[in-house]
Amino acid sequence: MKTIDPESSSSELVVDVVDVLIDVIEPAAGQTTLSLYEHVNPDALEDIVTASAEKKSDVEVRFTVEDYLVTVRSDNTILIYEPIRAQRGTGGNPCPAS
Repeated sequence: MKTIDPESSSSELVVDVVDVLIDVIEPAAGQTTLSLYEHVNPDALEDIVTASAEKKSDVEVRFTVEDYLVTVRSDNTILIYEPIRAQRGTGGNPCPAS
């Protein structure tokens, strides 16, 4: 989990999201950039989080990047969850009946 500085500009939000993703996903072959536009509209993400913070209402935006679930919250946190299949290991039924 990463906490964003609440005093930072909204444009830094996108940079923070990309930085955290690169740290977690560790792109292949030394790739050090990630285009967030392939997964979510960064301008819309900034607008939603900024408007929510200004109105003091909670919002949570979720999207996936390379099977990772990314959650950006208006309380200045970025959460990245590992893919479910990585958590469960290989083999077996991915959706066991209860």
